[in-house]
Amino acid sequence: MAVSEESQEVAPGGYTWLEIDCQDDYDRLVDILDVEFEPAVIAEELKTNISSEIVSGVLVEHDYIDKDYRSTFYNFYAKMGRPYRQDCVRLHFFDKDVSFSESPLDLQGPDAWLEDHYFGFMVLRPTIAATLGRSLLSPRIRIGARGTAIQSRHKVHLLGYTLSVWGFPSMAQHADIAVCAHVSCWAILRHYSEQYAQHRELLMHEITMMAQPFDPGGLTPSLGLNLYEAERIFQAAGCYPLMIVREWDDEAQEWVNDDRFFAQMLSYLDSGFPLFMSLQSEAMDNEGHAIVLAGYEWRDESGDSREGSSHVWSLVNSLLAVDDNMLPYSSVGIGDDTRSEVDTENYTAEDFNAFIVPLPDKIFYPAQAVESFSLDTMYPIYKAVLNLPEEDTLLRRYFITTVSALRRFARENVSQFGDELVDLLMHLKTTQFVWVIEYASEVQWNDRHITARVVLDASASRKDEQPMWLCHNHELAIVFDRSSGVPDGREIALRRAANTPLSRMETNLRPVRSPPVDRSANATGAPEPGRSA
Repeated sequence: MAVSEESQEVAPGGYTWLEIDCQDDYDRLVDILDVEFEPAVIAEELKTNISSEIVSGVLVEHDYIDKDYRSTFYNFYAKMGRPYRQDCVRLHFFDKDVSFSESPLDLQGPDAWLEDHYFGFMVLRPTIAATLGRSLLSPRIRIGARGTAIQSRHKVHLLGYTLSVWGFPSMAQHADIAVCAHVSCWAILRHYSEQYAQHRELLMHEITMMAQPFDPGGLTPSLGLNLYEAERIFQAAGCYPLMIVREWDDEAQEWVNDDRFFAQMLSYLDSGFPLFMSLQSEAMDNEGHAIVLAGYEWRDESGDSREGSSHVWSLVNSLLAVDDNMLPYSSVGIGDDTRSEVDTENYTAEDFNAFIVPLPDKIFYPAQAVESFSLDTMYPIYKAVLNLPEEDTLLRRYFITTVSALRRFARENVSQFGDELVDLLMHLKTTQFVWVIEYASEVQWNDRHITARVVLDASASRKDEQPMWLCHNHELAIVFDRSSGVPDGREIALRRAANTPLSRMETNLRPVRSPPVDRSANATGAPEPGRSA
């Protein structure tokens, strides 16, 4: 149903349906929306970044009350001499199978699952500039998005329907009250409040107030945040932030220990924890910037370009970012030679200088310790016992998960674990969080297989000489009793009915191009990342 002249004369609280047959159809927003919403700029963003092959209809919801905009309106915009409107506009994105009727006011889909044809929403603020407000878009509709992404399930109430969509929260910075660092903190904390019951929802104005021990008010929030103020926001929100700073050698004028910095970065990202990333780029006149890292893409094959590193960071093709300067799920290159292949031409991973990972309580064993243990302790001692690959073909990957998620993975893949190993995991007396290390050869990695898996105590002290609960390959498991002072391993020979290779455990992130909902029996959508119970 195309936009009619009558439908463009919208009363407060009304709705307008916009059919999208090609990218230029978004230009009609200029006739539908008031100038305060910057419709020409928004139309250009949508034309450039939203796939018209997937999105075929946009429902424009007028006179929408947005809680995040209201929080800044009452505490900032209402105090200004220029009058600002209190209402927003919300855009909802649907596929070709959904239609809209004005009388009765309703949406029709091809089946009972309207949310299967829904790709999320975008709020527009009446601020004249920087109008892109609170948004939750499925990465499926983002042109150029690829790989896997951290996502949470968000509920949306529209025309009496309760729809849900998987994605990561985003918005543009206000500039006059909040900047990129505030938005990055807000996006991570909004993801946490949707994903984990123990986190309360925090509005944008609350985020700006949490950076200081007092109410800074006035102009201060627009001056930005430093890393320590961002860390304070996460701490005040109930997280346990860990800051990792990249080492710089002033004398040599170069970064040092790069492999270990990026290995830590990827391991926390692979654990399902979005990262507050600080960067500084010459292409941006060396101005500081903050983004959220929310995903990554593997290269198709490992090849010979690992440059001596055995950590799988060397196999990452690109990163997935939530950058307040563009729509979410922008691709970030790894080095200068990848700038033309991604969305962010102004910076790459080489411009990162630090990150903050907001962790839950009871994770005391850091990624830096896992890196050392996996390479310097575990590998030489158990190489022969577990038949680990030779150093020139070795690949290592490690991430945090919960013991319940590990048990669920074992139960769903019993043919490769075998009954004895599944039974061991079910009886394993461990803490809620564990580190999982996977070892593979290049050939196995390309086939999505591994040689062996190690389970570490995530609550162990970083000085703990033996943080292992369990290690195994397809023939042997070694179990450790951590109640003793120096735990000795108990070897258990494994027998499996089927000779199925061990597969990589990839359950913390969702594929960008995955279907929105799996309607098969007992399906619950994506497994919970990181802190699933």
